[in-house]
Amino acid sequence: MKTVVVIAVALLAVGCAPVKTIEQLELEASITGDWSEVEKRERMLARRKAKAPIDCPTGYVGFCQSYGGQSDCGCVSREGMRDMFAGR
Repeated sequence: MKTVVVIAVALLAVGCAPVKTIEQLELEASITGDWSEVEKRERMLARRKAKAPIDCPTGYVGFCQSYGGQSDCGCVSREGMRDMFAGR
């Protein structure tokens, strides 16, 4: 039981560690010349953005098309979506 508490406290402490902002990472990289952490953060942000749902206004739906591994997403009116699938 004691081990579980120690592990839980350790995980909580690691989870609450301060995270550097992208600006801080860029400043550090400009000094050191090592841009790997900046690139890593940008990849993470791009993945997060790609997974986020499309926020479309009322009357529109999110629609994505893939072109050889590249996805293009946007908002399409419901009527336009019906026309696309109806083959008009």
